[in-house]
Amino acid sequence: MSKLEQAAQGAGVTILCEMGLDPGIDHMLSMKMIDEAHALNGKIKAFTSFCGGLPSPAAANNPLAYKFSWSPAGAIRAGRNPAVYKFLGEIIDVDGSKLYESAKRLRLPELPAFALEHLPNRNSLMYGDLYGISKEASTVYRSTLRYEGFSEIMAILAKIGFFDAENHPLLQETDRPTYRIFLNDLLDVNNVSTSNTKVNGEETGGHDDELISRLMMLGHCKEKELAVKILKTIKFLGLHEETQIPKDCSSAFTVICQRMEQRMAYGHNEQDMVLLHHEVEVEYPDGRPTEKHQATLLEFGKTENGRPTTAMALTVGVPAAIGALLLLQNKVQRKGVIRPLEPEIYIPALEILE
Repeated sequence: MSKLEQAAQGAGVTILCEMGLDPGIDHMLSMKMIDEAHALNGKIKAFTSFCGGLPSPAAANNPLAYKFSWSPAGAIRAGRNPAVYKFLGEIIDVDGSKLYESAKRLRLPELPAFALEHLPNRNSLMYGDLYGISKEASTVYRSTLRYEGFSEIMAILAKIGFFDAENHPLLQETDRPTYRIFLNDLLDVNNVSTSNTKVNGEETGGHDDELISRLMMLGHCKEKELAVKILKTIKFLGLHEETQIPKDCSSAFTVICQRMEQRMAYGHNEQDMVLLHHEVEVEYPDGRPTEKHQATLLEFGKTENGRPTTAMALTVGVPAAIGALLLLQNKVQRKGVIRPLEPEIYIPALEILE
């Protein structure tokens, strides 16, 4: 889009981009806090932003505490992106294959009921440039929010090989393998057909024990407790079932995406949730104490007259509508391809949004 800048300037038109949730509402809240600090002669010492689309706590009812309101393939690929950010003056690079391992626990004092974790989100450094704080801020960090425990499970599913996108030999045969045969192949398990007994409706012994021991023997899980959690996830997703894998699955990645799409979609009356949280540390030259400024947006999906609207649809759609409204009312004077970083956009937009 930015390549259209000269043409848009020449034609005297405004192309307003990044008017969603993230990027969008996050830009506007950031610039409001940064501009207010600068107006008081403050310097931004640290900028951190956390944002996530999650199930509401009541809908986070599976081992991953996550559901997909969009393509699992897109969400899984996002979890394999490399990331870079600045922390206390140091540039930190995170390899895409290690992204899930880099997740850190997060507790927000004003929302104590949420057990969260955060993962670095792609290139945070460009936001330091966009917001004009690269030279003054020693920390610039943007991240994705999940409920605690999500990344630990996803990291192990990746180690098992479930996110490998290349064609798998077993899945090229016309004679389709079952999910169980495919799982055994990934874990290098000899096909165990020992009979399982059921305790409280849960299978024990036989194949379960074999899987737990393989997860630990291959070094995927160090503690048995974690291996049991992975086994629960595998069972929840039906990756152990004796049913044939469909013909359109040709890689481990397509197998897990197909299973996640079936097992991790929102139910009819289930709510999603959006949480956006910014923290800005401001220091002043005259010896005043450093201040910490925060902005939080928490939104839940709604149902009106039997019609559900997701929090994601609201938080992505409403700012776009506000942007259209500001353009139609000629409130935006700047021409070219722009983001909502100027007071002429973010001040009225945030008022309407609130």
